[in-house]
Amino acid sequence: MKRKTELLLELIRRWFPERQILVRGSGAVHATTLKHSHQLAFVAAATLLILWSVASPLAVLVLWHGQATASHHAETLQAELQGTNSSIGAIEAKSSALVATANAAREESNQFTARAAQQLGSLDAQTRAAITKVDGIIAATGVNPKLVAISAPAPRETANDHAALLSEDLHRLKAVSDLLGEIPLAKPVSQMAISSPFGYRPDPWTGAREFHVGIDLRGPAGTPIYATAPGIVRFAGIETGYGEIVEIDHGYGFSTRYSHLDKILVHPGDKVALHQEVGLMGNTGWSTGPHLLYETRVDGEPINPLNFLKVRENVQD
Repeated sequence: MKRKTELLLELIRRWFPERQILVRGSGAVHATTLKHSHQLAFVAAATLLILWSVASPLAVLVLWHGQATASHHAETLQAELQGTNSSIGAIEAKSSALVATANAAREESNQFTARAAQQLGSLDAQTRAAITKVDGIIAATGVNPKLVAISAPAPRETANDHAALLSEDLHRLKAVSDLLGEIPLAKPVSQMAISSPFGYRPDPWTGAREFHVGIDLRGPAGTPIYATAPGIVRFAGIETGYGEIVEIDHGYGFSTRYSHLDKILVHPGDKVALHQEVGLMGNTGWSTGPHLLYETRVDGEPINPLNFLKVRENVQD
């Protein structure tokens, strides 16, 4: 380190030797000695002056460039901000339009639902009126329509479920309409001539009071006897007191019996249609002359056949 210092001092003495400057003035000459340190200080000051003169414009240029760059960035940011605000405005406008469309659709849906509910209510009222009419026809036979076995509809979820309520009533209407088609409402003979009514009467053989389970319809032997409703032949043969007899099961607990026949035209298990000929009028069994004992029963219990026959004009035979 000492060696380097000595070399540096030697270079300074070589480059900046001591010099004397002679200054003449006022009739005399003065000598001024410039030492090594004076010359070195002068050179350093000159160097700093040169560096300052060069660095100042550069500093100004750098400062201007920085300001220009910052201004450009600010303008760019402002433009981006304006673009973002425009995008936000467009999104808000679209959102408002979508909300308005959704509200309009909801209002239209509510109006449609109200109209549909009103229409369903009207249809249900008509359905209930039809059910009431059919129930009235059934009740006119002496049978309580509520007691007839009919499959129950699927339960509805709520009391205000109009569609389910209508479906339930339509199910009931179909059920009672199907039932109406199986009830023996038609006439068993073409010409009705009642010789003995339903209910209590004197026995034609003994004169004792007895219960007559059907009605007697007189006519010529061989008169065609017709099924009064569709069904299945439960019995076809001879039964004590009734002679040749046909019994038909119509479903829903309804059955009919045709007694004192001259001839049976069906067999047990046969499916018979409405108005199908099942036998011929005769005088078999305990009978005082050619006639038909016609019976209508519900769950095995005899019901007055006239109850069924008197409502036949309300339905198509």
